[in-house]
Amino acid sequence: MKKNLILICFHFCYFTYAQKIDFYFPHFAGKTYDFVIFQGDKQQTIIQGTIPANGNFTIQIPKEYAPYTGMSRWLITNSPRGGGLDMLVPGKDFSVSCEEAEPTEKNIIYKNNVQNKELNDIYKQQQNIIARYNAMQLAMKSFSKTDKNYSVFEQEHVSQKMNYKSLQASLSRNPNYVKELIRIINAAEGVDMEIFDDKTIKADNIAKYIAKEMDLKILFTSGYWTSIISAWVNIHTQVLQDPYRFVEDFLSISNKITNPTQYTDFVGRTTYYLNEQGKDSYISGVTPWVLASGKITNYNGSLAIYLKGAIGMQAADLVFTKHLGNLEEHNHETTILKSSELAGNDYQKTLLVFYESGCGPCENLLQQLLGNYEFLKKQGMRIVSISADKDETAYKNKQEGFPWKKDAFCDYEGIKGVNFVNYAVSGTPTMLLLDKTGKIILRTASFKEVLYHQ
Repeated sequence: MKKNLILICFHFCYFTYAQKIDFYFPHFAGKTYDFVIFQGDKQQTIIQGTIPANGNFTIQIPKEYAPYTGMSRWLITNSPRGGGLDMLVPGKDFSVSCEEAEPTEKNIIYKNNVQNKELNDIYKQQQNIIARYNAMQLAMKSFSKTDKNYSVFEQEHVSQKMNYKSLQASLSRNPNYVKELIRIINAAEGVDMEIFDDKTIKADNIAKYIAKEMDLKILFTSGYWTSIISAWVNIHTQVLQDPYRFVEDFLSISNKITNPTQYTDFVGRTTYYLNEQGKDSYISGVTPWVLASGKITNYNGSLAIYLKGAIGMQAADLVFTKHLGNLEEHNHETTILKSSELAGNDYQKTLLVFYESGCGPCENLLQQLLGNYEFLKKQGMRIVSISADKDETAYKNKQEGFPWKKDAFCDYEGIKGVNFVNYAVSGTPTMLLLDKTGKIILRTASFKEVLYHQ
């Protein structure tokens, strides 16, 4: 009986682990505060309170997050001056204090938490090396090679480059949260493991680190979740420009994310940035893997594209509502155009154009379509335009200039209109090219890609 009681007590203590942080900030007495931790893109406020008159107080990390290891933010909330402190929580109890009215890095004291000092020290060391390297590089550009000091600048330039490489190598040895966080910050800011002037080499190395080496659990609590995803997408779409490499890296990252919520957020944000840039071929490349992952249960927002409107899928039927009279009147008639019948006997392909009047990129696209309309028509392409306009006058003025105006439609519902929703179009311009059977063969914002498919 006694042994069973001990086991029960052990399990109870284990599951109710209390992680505490003791604060002492006497000059902030009476101030209210929020204590925030980072969970992916979210800044999760987990505790709110008021600092007592003696400046002494303790916060306890809620059991659903404890023990927490990651970045946090302590914010003063009832002062016009604001204030607060970003600090690394090391997964255990610790204390932080400052007896001065103006907290600084020098007068804030941590006990049982050396990681904040380590983080500041390494980051400063790196910044000093980079500053020295840049200064020597500028000096070498400012002085001729015949100048007596040029060799000194050159030698120091090489020396700082080696110092930087040595520092980065040390971060990957015996890794801890601090060392990995520095590498994450570097990747978000476009800083490589070595100093390279060639942007392609730099981008390639950063992409490799993000896909193959980065600790995603640390990333999730770092405060850089969104920044890294954005930087990673931009590296691929703007520098590397290799859709096959992108899919490979996407799978490498995906396989390391086991948490469905984190995976859904990763895919959603990746898709949003790709969609924003009109990189639909990249989305199409990962679609089979996203659908097969089993980690996403709700395909809302940018994720809707994986269930409808993706390359290889049968296009949705088009639903057009014609208003009879003024928009304020609710008299209307609805026409449905089946995607499988759009081409009919007269066309080989159908180009769906989602646009909005006054949108700069949309206006450029429409001009290209107008200039190439006869060519596209001769190639057997039918153009059907769907406007996101909410203003009837703006739409009709634009429609009058279309040689395909009989195939121009608008329901004045904006991007919430049924066709925008059915094709998962969240931004304009977006074009979808359908084959004769109504299957989607291209999704893009680039008219050049449409021409390429002729």
